[in-house]
Amino acid sequence: MNRKRLAAFLCLAAAVLLTGCSGSSPSAAENGSNTVSESGSQNEDVSSDLSTSEDSADEALLSLPLAEDGYDLNDCIVLGEYRGLKLERASVEVTDEEVDSYIASTMSLEEVTDPEAQALEGDTVNIAFEGSIDGETFEGGSSDSYDVSLGSGRMIEGFEDGIVGMKAGETRELDLVFPEDYQEESLQGQPVVFSVTLNSIRRAPELTDAWVKENTGGEFDTADTYRASVREQLLQYQESNAEYTMQQDAWNQIQETSEFLKLPRAYVEAAAEQYDTDAENAAAAYGMELSDYLEALDMTEESYQEQREWYGRSAAQSRLMLEALARAEEITEDSEEYRAEVAGLTETYGMDEEALVSAYGEDAVREYALMQAVLDRILDLAVITEA
Repeated sequence: MNRKRLAAFLCLAAAVLLTGCSGSSPSAAENGSNTVSESGSQNEDVSSDLSTSEDSADEALLSLPLAEDGYDLNDCIVLGEYRGLKLERASVEVTDEEVDSYIASTMSLEEVTDPEAQALEGDTVNIAFEGSIDGETFEGGSSDSYDVSLGSGRMIEGFEDGIVGMKAGETRELDLVFPEDYQEESLQGQPVVFSVTLNSIRRAPELTDAWVKENTGGEFDTADTYRASVREQLLQYQESNAEYTMQQDAWNQIQETSEFLKLPRAYVEAAAEQYDTDAENAAAAYGMELSDYLEALDMTEESYQEQREWYGRSAAQSRLMLEALARAEEITEDSEEYRAEVAGLTETYGMDEEALVSAYGEDAVREYALMQAVLDRILDLAVITEA
């Protein structure tokens, strides 16, 4: 799947939310500065053939001529096949473990005061540790106070498992090996000994009827009714994800078979400006100027402009295809499907259409509602099998 095309589709589909989605725009990244963290390699499981295909698609996208105002849609795109797409709907299931995990994540952790209590998977522990290789400590391999969520998988293999069963004040020696793809090359594949002392244990409280009454504002009276509600919410979430995955697949299939001849200049420039806004907002969230933010991310002005150009064109391409699909299926702002999507937005955000447009912008609201109406039609026309 073309990751960049997918990013553009996601941003267009979520335009009304205006939550800072900007394709390949800069984003804060956890750098794994403490070398015990399992940041490892960030490589994706993508074949070289696919990477080459993506590069070729990007070159074609960047070379497309721009159409000025008053363009004819027929001069810009030859729409690919969109009827009868073969799609697969993922099966959904919510396990007891998923329900328990979600509920635990919403609870405020409490420190375990029993001196005989042992650390369990799911606990958050505070530890002191010191790592050594061939008897020598190394930079970033020690800390007096470090929080670890047991079972999160964020630490190198064996580290979290080695803490399970420890009591507060206990010290253990963990004989481990750094992964071969570890982010710090000098540590890759190296055997290491960590001396770990457990400082404290925190865990979620027991789910009782009393806790439910106190923490749900009286909405639920028993733990069982609360668990049932959480299960239903998680099920709805999974069903939404399954639907969204089919939408992504359908969109990519159509784009693969469509021929793009020109891109409307106004669409490209609007998306590029939004890219700037998103990047500036991201920088501001860290109290930084954009130039300082890019420098912190080791991103040059040249690479920023390159990604800005790609994003502007990619978003314009998605918007153009949406316009072509809407025309082909005769879906307009007066269509029943479109109006239903707008009504759904007003209900979700608790505001009328005028307030919605004022808050998020007329273009964002229109494109989101149109996108959802078009995708619903495409899925209605598709051949869907259950996974």
